Amino acid sequence: MAAKGAMVKLETRALKYGYSNARARAMKGLLLPEAFLGELIRVGTIEGMAELLQKTGYKNDLAAASVGYAGSALVEAAAARNFAATVRKLIRLTPKSDQAALKALLIRWDLTNLKTIMHAKRLKKSYEDVRHYLFDVGGMDEDDFKRIMKADEGSIIREIGRTEIGQKMLAIGTREMTKQSRESFSNAIRNLDTFMQMETIIDAYIYMFMGRALAQVGGSDVSYIRNVIRKEIDAKNVMIIERLKRHNVPKERIMGSLLKGGTLDEQMIAKILDAKDIPAVVAVVKTKFHKLELKTEKISLTDLEIAFEKSIAAQKAVSFHRSILSLGVIVGFLLLKEEEINNIRKIAKGKEFKMPEDEVRDMLVIA
Repeated sequence: MAAKGAMVKLETRALKYGYSNARARAMKGLLLPEAFLGELIRVGTIEGMAELLQKTGYKNDLAAASVGYAGSALVEAAAARNFAATVRKLIRLTPKSDQAALKALLIRWDLTNLKTIMHAKRLKKSYEDVRHYLFDVGGMDEDDFKRIMKADEGSIIREIGRTEIGQKMLAIGTREMTKQSRESFSNAIRNLDTFMQMETIIDAYIYMFMGRALAQVGGSDVSYIRNVIRKEIDAKNVMIIERLKRHNVPKERIMGSLLKGGTLDEQMIAKILDAKDIPAVVAVVKTKFHKLELKTEKISLTDLEIAFEKSIAAQKAVSFHRSILSLGVIVGFLLLKEEEINNIRKIAKGKEFKMPEDEVRDMLVIA
């Protein structure tokens, strides 16, 4: 009887996820292989990089972006267009009952867009200066981007509140964020000199949204992906601690700046706070990041951040390959596509700043 029930359940999952999972796995086959990323690094110019990308699925995106952009901005704008098109396709493929969860995960990009806009305002950049960095994949569109960029410090909270993501942030903040956090968010946006504080608070919203969305779906595959996201929180918390330690911020204030939802317990956080250098930090967190690899003894914060990204990327790849007939296959592919977009942007920026090939290669995260 139990065997018959299991068979019925498997057939039901096959009907629900068979087509979407097959399409997602086929799309995974179109991701740029590591060898091709190596070619993009070796080619001498950004124009040469764009020429190579013309032979891939980025061809039409490059053609469309070439109307308004050149150089690294062209590559980044094409990458943003390609990612947005991929996301729209994934949403169409996803069973309707799971689309809300997938869209909630895309809030990461809405809030990343918001950080980009705020950073641009702080540096007194124009909308055109940053348009190619923005991803129209969630609850904010180009009209929202423009309105927020034009808003002064007195009206920016109101303009963010008019967006779909702003309304969600206010709603979830009222229920789950402390009064102090909400006030800190308002002050951080109005006072552009407290940008780092604002970034941390926005990150808190990102992971709160994603955690809630995946918790509503359930299932072992999704649980694994939730664990990957918790490791992202751990990595961000380690970086927050190390950056604030370098500014001699008191331990109590550092503790109050950490994101919730990770796996680091109080004892481990205390050890990180007391660690004298980055190798000592790595020794503490190695048990949480089994594939954490750092090549040299003289490790910078950037080296540590990239090492975390690579360790987590390895887990993202596993989340795709181990998932069977579930939303996990679709979400796993989304995570892999994000890494591809980030790698393309890193290579383009590396060429713009004439970085040595080996340094650019070290920055890439291969899942």
